[in-house]
Amino acid sequence: MSAAQPPPLTLFTLKDGLVESSADQELVDAFAADFQGLRHFGSKIGETLNLGHAWTGTLQEEDLTVSYAYFGEGTSPNDPGAGSLVGKKTLLFDSLTRLTTQDA
Repeated sequence: MSAAQPPPLTLFTLKDGLVESSADQELVDAFAADFQGLRHFGSKIGETLNLGHAWTGTLQEEDLTVSYAYFGEGTSPNDPGAGSLVGKKTLLFDSLTRLTTQDA
């Protein structure tokens, strides 16, 4: 059984501690797990360097890019933000521009 392949671009919202999307639940769950890992890793680096929590994070693989960004109200799990799952390697700037300009 192979894992579900993400479509070219799927957007997610982060609000009140929940990840939501029009995508199927399996893809939402996969993004939520990647988001939690990225957020945790960013927080550890920020803590070590005395920078605070990361407001954005990106994971790039050869055929997949996962990104998230908070909208500025804060970086706790309950603060609003957005995420994306792209079925190819994508430039960080392009991904962040798309995330931070969507309505949440």
